[in-house]
Amino acid sequence: MKSYVFLGPPGAGKGTLGAVFCKGMGVIHVSTGQLLRDEMAAKSDLGKEVKELIADGKLVSDEIVTAMVAKRLAKPDIQEHGCLLDGYPRTLAQAKDLDKILVDLNSELAATVLIEADRNLLLARLTSRRMCSNKKCGAIYNTRSLKPKKEGVCDKCGSKLYQRSDDSEETAMGRLKVYDKHTAPLIQYYEDEGKLIRTISEDGAVEDNYNYLLSLLEK
Repeated sequence: MKSYVFLGPPGAGKGTLGAVFCKGMGVIHVSTGQLLRDEMAAKSDLGKEVKELIADGKLVSDEIVTAMVAKRLAKPDIQEHGCLLDGYPRTLAQAKDLDKILVDLNSELAATVLIEADRNLLLARLTSRRMCSNKKCGAIYNTRSLKPKKEGVCDKCGSKLYQRSDDSEETAMGRLKVYDKHTAPLIQYYEDEGKLIRTISEDGAVEDNYNYLLSLLEK
């Protein structure tokens, strides 16, 4: 089982590159956000606990997130195809928990990919994002690099596009500061483990960024 982790600041394009990566590598995308939603929808004991925490406005603990990840990684499809972890680990404690999960599954992390980008480019991307108002669609556009065919309208479902209130420059700066504070220990941890691969996210075709990443993984 090959498992990968993508790290990178908001706006680095982890989601876009991740989708191409999963398709090209044949691994399964594992999103912690989706795991939370799935557990709540299934009304499992874990899901009920998560729902109560969210209803109370509390953060979901490392222990709960780790339990969900461990449960998902043990499934046969992941064991056969491997996965790309999205949103986990976010803390040093979670990174160490992930190591334990993989040891229990007689596996190890294939690589942690750090997607870096110029700070001005990140700010431009974060403030240029547009979201589809149809939650079932959820398409994401960028007025700089991924424009809809018709301005303000989703290509996929025809719904209106909007800019999130937290996509202002002030908010974007705040998100980048939080990333710098909390992700730096993870970068150092994986670098010390010899698992870190650094790649650059640039404007242009996502396939170019993917092919460059493949060349790094093959070294």
